[in-house]
Amino acid sequence: MSDLDQEYKDLANEVAIGSTADGELKSTEFFRIFSQISAENGDSPDLEYSPVLSDEGLGYRVDGYAIDIPEGTEDESGDLYVAVCKYFQDEDLPVINAKDIEQLVGKVERFFKFVINKRALDEMEESSPAYRLAILIHQYIHRIGRIRVIILTNAHLKTRKKTFSHRNIGGASLLTNVLDLERYVKISLTGSDPVEVDFKEDFEGAVQCLPASINASGYTSYLFAIPGAVLAEVFAIYGNRLLEQNVRTYLQAKTNVNKGILRTIADEPEMFFAYNNGLTATASSVNTEMLSNGILGIKHITDFQIVNGGQTTASMLYARDGQKKDLSSVFIQVKLSVVDKEKLDQVVPKISEYANTQNKVSLTDLAANSPAQMRIERISKEVTVPQKAGALHVEKWFYERARGQYKSIFSYKSPSERRKLEIEFPKNKLIEKTDLAKFELAFIGRPYHVCEGAQKCFNRYATSVIASIVNTDELNEAWFKKVVAKGMLFRALDKGIARSEWYRENRGLKAQTVAYTLAACANAFRNAILQIDLLRIWRDQDVPAFLLEWMLAQAKEIHIILNDPPGNVKNPSEFCKKEFCWTLHVKDVVRNPEKNLIEYGIPLIEYNQENYQGKRKGSAIRCWNLKFRLQSLFPVQLK
Repeated sequence: MSDLDQEYKDLANEVAIGSTADGELKSTEFFRIFSQISAENGDSPDLEYSPVLSDEGLGYRVDGYAIDIPEGTEDESGDLYVAVCKYFQDEDLPVINAKDIEQLVGKVERFFKFVINKRALDEMEESSPAYRLAILIHQYIHRIGRIRVIILTNAHLKTRKKTFSHRNIGGASLLTNVLDLERYVKISLTGSDPVEVDFKEDFEGAVQCLPASINASGYTSYLFAIPGAVLAEVFAIYGNRLLEQNVRTYLQAKTNVNKGILRTIADEPEMFFAYNNGLTATASSVNTEMLSNGILGIKHITDFQIVNGGQTTASMLYARDGQKKDLSSVFIQVKLSVVDKEKLDQVVPKISEYANTQNKVSLTDLAANSPAQMRIERISKEVTVPQKAGALHVEKWFYERARGQYKSIFSYKSPSERRKLEIEFPKNKLIEKTDLAKFELAFIGRPYHVCEGAQKCFNRYATSVIASIVNTDELNEAWFKKVVAKGMLFRALDKGIARSEWYRENRGLKAQTVAYTLAACANAFRNAILQIDLLRIWRDQDVPAFLLEWMLAQAKEIHIILNDPPGNVKNPSEFCKKEFCWTLHVKDVVRNPEKNLIEYGIPLIEYNQENYQGKRKGSAIRCWNLKFRLQSLFPVQLK
């Protein structure tokens, strides 16, 4: 059995376990897993699950969507991301080809053509996912310049094509991307799928370059000027996958178009090279050739990432598609650093940090190897986990600060070693860094940010909550225990809602209901000058049944509110992302806890004292460690 065959079976098992635990269909669980990978890799923003299916005629299908519209403009420049799943439950690994992909893209194309006809809305049920998506498309129809179709499949795509041809639909360009099993495995294990740009074959020929440093130890650099039209087309095809992950995450919250860049393109395109700072990019290798004019040219780049100049890159595409500008006189300076593949993970974040020093928010706050993330990971390994009552052994929590860490502990292990590790570190005790952000922001009363999706949620969390405490003693064992307890509340709610009769009768918005319910219940305790006793939940490694029962009763009412947005908002998913959804409609819907719930809370003053004691303990441990190191260096008596 090949490695890919085994990965197919492992994924099928993961989907089966997840769907059972969540009370969802296997296809729904598959979408959740693959859409998360898609967002992390930059193939799409966080996708909203929205199953739409019609078998009439040739039929149409949509499984999820996201819409990315630049702020501060009314031009036709936005992206509509549409996901279609092709999930197989065959025993053996299936294979699909370019023809299969075209058939799936055709289903999206037919849906789009159907819904842009206003009469189609009259045929739809207003509570259906199809109607809600159609309303959103009509709202932004004049702003959508590109429809990015992403095919999510657990099959193995076998085709010679590296990119799929463009087509036009309703005045917008339609582009196709495929996330198959092979790419899924690569991203899961390494955190990314490298972008390979073939200038010679796909983008008008090799680009003239000037070697800046050659044969340095593990490092080479080139300077070149890339035509604006070429950069726009490269970005049109690869999108945010081109942007180094920290830059991509940072820019997600800042989609406004750079007006200065656009003004130069419009008024003085030939001076763009002189006025613009250009791009800083990295790669693991380049292929060059000598051009007919005797100048060296870059024909192929592997692992191409833009670590500075994301706004410039996005503005090229906006100027071309949104403002219909001629880019033939525009050239952009590029500094390309070629780093050995094994050093990319260490070097690229540093280049990104130093090249983006002008940003008010440090990009290192968003990085997996930031001081805060390293510290959280260290605490997670050091903290002692209590044994749950009735359990035969202690199960440990695993904090994954970087994609692939959890899977790597099982790599190259014998079956018996793997089973032992699976018992010690079960999948249900894995906390990814985006999970932690959701737990925290929901608990402190920002469920509308949680509903924006994992990547945006983490961005907001890292640049606000974590950024404000990274240089203090607040990231300690007490803090971590409480975060895990918040996670246990979050996940217990999720499972409880999935099994509830009222939810089974009206599925949808489960994740949003979880976030809003946790926020509202925690807020109710705070209104009573209490805080939910998180350390009790940590000690028991379980959520008290009576507390969970009360929270699920609140969830039923909140679910009804979220599914019935006010008249000016047609789409419930978009309603959940608005702050007024929380402040005006949900925040005070849960009354203060009754007397029989008081035992599950502690006075706020006591809760704050726990945090203070945790900080003091953290400081004391660091002081002791410093003293120990000094004593080992200097044989003197330290007091």
